[in-house]
Amino acid sequence: MIYLATFWLIIVAFIVAYAASLIFKWKNATAYLEDKGMLVFIISASVIIIAIITKDPLTVMGISIPTELQWLGSLIITGFGAWRFYLNPLKSKVYSMDREVGEVRADVANIKSDVRLIKENVISSKFKKLA
Repeated sequence: MIYLATFWLIIVAFIVAYAASLIFKWKNATAYLEDKGMLVFIISASVIIIAIITKDPLTVMGISIPTELQWLGSLIITGFGAWRFYLNPLKSKVYSMDREVGEVRADVANIKSDVRLIKENVISSKFKKLA
C-alpha cells in the first residue's frame, strides 16, 4: 500500500502545483514545472512499477478498488504525463531542428555555388593573364 499511496501523493502534489501555477499565472513556476515535469513522471513510473511488482494495492476509506484497475489507471496517468511533458515537447524540438537543418542546407548550397563562381573567375583570370 505504501508504494501506490506514494505514487498518488506525488501525482496529486504535482497536478495541484501545476494547476495553481496556471491559475495564478506564475510564469516562472509554470516553466519550471513544465521543464521538470518529466522527472516527476519518471519517479512516479518507478514507484508504480515497484507497486506492481510487490502487488501493493491501495484501499481508500475502507473501499477496495480492484488492483488491476488501480494499476491500469496509474499507468495511464504516467503515460499521459510522459506524453505531455516529454514526447510532445520533443516533437516540437525535432520540428524546429528540421527547419534549422533545412536552412543550413540552403546556406551550404549557396556557399557551394559562390565558391564555384569564384573558382571559375579565378581560373578564367589566370588564363587571361597567360594569354
